[in-house]
Amino acid sequence: MINSNKNTIFSTTPQIAGVMPNDNNIEFVGIRDTKRVLWIRNGHTQYFTDLPIKFFKLLKSAYLADFKAVEFLSKVTEDLHRQIELFTYYMWGDLDSVPDIKDGKLSTSENFRDQQNCPSLLWNSKNININDHVLTPRQIIIMDLIGENAPDKAIADVLGISHKTFDFHKANLFKALCVHSKMELFKLAFTHKIIA
Repeated sequence: MINSNKNTIFSTTPQIAGVMPNDNNIEFVGIRDTKRVLWIRNGHTQYFTDLPIKFFKLLKSAYLADFKAVEFLSKVTEDLHRQIELFTYYMWGDLDSVPDIKDGKLSTSENFRDQQNCPSLLWNSKNININDHVLTPRQIIIMDLIGENAPDKAIADVLGISHKTFDFHKANLFKALCVHSKMELFKLAFTHKIIA
C-alpha cells in the first residue's frame, strides 16, 4: 500500500547566498587550487576582478586595518589587488548560506581554513567560533585532533602538556560549548565547519 499522507516539504530558502536572481547580497567562493575568488550575486557568478569598486573598497579597508594580514600577504605578493583577493579568500572563502556582503556591509570572518594550520589564524580579524564562543588556537588544535580520532594522551603530547592538564583544557572546552563528550564536540565542530 502506498502511504499518500507522507509529504516532503522543501525549503524555499536557498542554501547558498547570492544564487537567487533577486538576491542582491554577495557570497565569495574560494577556489582552493589557485586561491582565487569568485563571487555570486543575483544568481550570477563572476571573477574577483569584476567586483564593483564599492565592494572592493570595503575589502581593501578591512584588509588594511589588519596589520598581521598585511604583514603576511605583502610577503606573498607585492600586488595590492592580489593581496586583497587572498585576504578575501582566507576570510570568506567558504561557500555557505550567510552572505559575505549584506546590505553593503561585510560580515565577520567565516570558519574557513585553507588547511589545519592556516596562516589566517594569526590575523587580528580572523576568528573561528561556535555560536558566541571564539576558539583559541589551542582549542582549534584540540578539535582538529579529536576530528582525527586521536586519543587524549596523543593530544596532550602534541600540545606538550600533561594528560591531567589536557583534561582540564578539555573540560573547559566542553563547558564553554555545552557538550559532554568528544563525539558531541566532533559533531558540533563538523556542523560549524571547523573540521572537515
